[in-house]
Amino acid sequence: MKIKSTFLCVTIIVIIFGGIFISSALNIWKTTASKIPEKITEGDFTGSYDPADIRGSYSFNDISKTFNIPLENLKEAFGLPDDIDPSTFKNKDLKELYEDLEEEIEIGNSSVKLFVSLYTGLPYDMDEEVYLPQKAVDILKNRNSLSKEQIEYLDNHTVNNLN
Repeated sequence: MKIKSTFLCVTIIVIIFGGIFISSALNIWKTTASKIPEKITEGDFTGSYDPADIRGSYSFNDISKTFNIPLENLKEAFGLPDDIDPSTFKNKDLKELYEDLEEEIEIGNSSVKLFVSLYTGLPYDMDEEVYLPQKAVDILKNRNSLSKEQIEYLDNHTVNNLN
């Protein structure tokens, strides 16, 4: 059995674009990333956004809106200079801002996840040592919602004199 090349070409095009069309219609096909973290599906916080799903591409504005944290608190916590707009500042850029830290200490996306978790009271399971700037720790301690263990962890994972 021979298949004509014209028929084969049309069939391939229909399959490819038909698949894209159908998956778009069913909301399966997405060409842009969502700036909304996944929601927690189990436990006391079911339905809340998961701090562990915060990505480096999220801006402080995305985090502020999603987790109801004032933008000014995020700016102050991570010591953003006045010439940086906190609404467009992305988590991944924290590494550049704090590139002069000791090799084993990093302030980056994991630091934002921890800050959001402790600020909101949402759970976050750390799989690495996470450090926070002193200003972030001060904001968290002033909220009076930390456990004794959380305070002890922060006391041992605070980076002083950053800016």
